[in-house]
Amino acid sequence: MDLLAKLEILAVTVSNEDNGIILETASNNQYYNHTSHPLTTLHPKDKNSTFLVKLEGPLSTPVQVQVLSKSLTIPILREGVGETSTANFCLISGAMKLNILSALAGSTFSATFVRINLSPKDLSANSIAPCLGSEIDPILPQKRATDADEVFLPKQGEYPVWYFFHGNLAVPETLTESLGLDESPTYQKAVVKGGILRTWGGGKYKALVDGDASARVEGWAYEVGSEEDEEMLRYYETDCYEVVRCDICMVDVGEVIKGLVFRFVGDVD
Repeated sequence: MDLLAKLEILAVTVSNEDNGIILETASNNQYYNHTSHPLTTLHPKDKNSTFLVKLEGPLSTPVQVQVLSKSLTIPILREGVGETSTANFCLISGAMKLNILSALAGSTFSATFVRINLSPKDLSANSIAPCLGSEIDPILPQKRATDADEVFLPKQGEYPVWYFFHGNLAVPETLTESLGLDESPTYQKAVVKGGILRTWGGGKYKALVDGDASARVEGWAYEVGSEEDEEMLRYYETDCYEVVRCDICMVDVGEVIKGLVFRFVGDVD
């Protein structure tokens, strides 16, 4: 899915939904009112969503977005290129969007947000969080860094990186189409511990959720080579899932790899 190629259409089609991409402005957002007091809570639909906010008005630069969103870092800049025009956007989280709306309360300016159904990925550099398993509490002292040189793997921007698949992405044709591969992908038979499979959507979809230490799920491991490929997989899984750390046991070689998996974040059946 080419997200940026759709932005020009979205810019003139308010509240249109297209392949999981939704445009909304502060003025047409039912959870926001220009004359109301600043918002203080995050709506459930925004909790795990990623947004693009258009750079304009008081949000004309990434630094201005950083200030109004109360982000610790300058957000990533993305350019939307259409047939007749271009526009700049910043990638933000649902919490950052809430801060922007609160900061703009009472203003006549309407910020433009594009919600994209992208699985969130926010791996901590100071602990194992987030990770698969109901019995693994990442806030415990033994699960956090004991010195400044300790590294928790995989790191946020580490590539290539191993992913564990158990459902549609474990089907070669699905992965080939999702990533635009020229040849069939190479999988390794694998197992993850600390997770269990449930269903959601009336039994239509399988969902990997936290389980106890004895729980295990069989599937396949695949080495994702780049951030671009990973982003396409995150689009495929949508914000119904989040990327978390896990231990991937390679069945054929008996090796345990520090990898990643998509964990379901909604309500199971």
